[in-house]
Amino acid sequence: MKTPTASTGHRPRPGSRREDIAAAAIELFFDRGVAATRVDDILAAAGVSVGSFYHHFRDKLDLAATVYLEHLQRFQSDLLVELDRHARTEDAVRGMVVAYLRWAGADPRAMGYLHQCREPNVAEIAGGEEARLKQCFDGRLAGWLGERAATGELRALPYEHSRALWLGPAEQLVRAAIEPSGHSTTPEPDALGAHLAHAERVLADAAWDALRRPAPGDDSGQAL
Repeated sequence: MKTPTASTGHRPRPGSRREDIAAAAIELFFDRGVAATRVDDILAAAGVSVGSFYHHFRDKLDLAATVYLEHLQRFQSDLLVELDRHARTEDAVRGMVVAYLRWAGADPRAMGYLHQCREPNVAEIAGGEEARLKQCFDGRLAGWLGERAATGELRALPYEHSRALWLGPAEQLVRAAIEPSGHSTTPEPDALGAHLAHAERVLADAAWDALRRPAPGDDSGQAL
């Protein structure tokens, strides 16, 4: 299997006032939530003027929705790049799991914001575009899975089942690491990448074992 490309597409590029504002905002939104973050807090963290802020964004909610949608689009795009770079079905299945974990490990605050950005006012603004992005992403995955099922490489399952078996465990591990419950603790930022990397092989193996069409006589444990 090819080693997944280390993605930097989701990281804000320095040197732009807009990106400085977005980078500061995602830190504050993740730590405090959107409602508890003031525009003045963002200005101070980004080192920009009021005029610069309102030149790029209508208000705080516009910024929160924009940051969410841009990171969602970059995350989905990075995963689809990983999917398309593999000729072998097994390598693509495994590579997507590894790419998911590495994306989260490289920028845990961005991934955390993607998971927890559900404040009603932000969700209302982002809702239509979020639905469109997710529909396009799911459509690509569903088409890819259907093609491989038709060739006999993968099991013919409903899309929701295949996606859950494929990316669900990685998503849950990331969510637990970034947003711990009362009986767990968040790994330190420097340790988070290693924490997720430790799971790459086992989750990639599990995804392939769950999705591949078993050879005759080798169907134990795959009945749903």
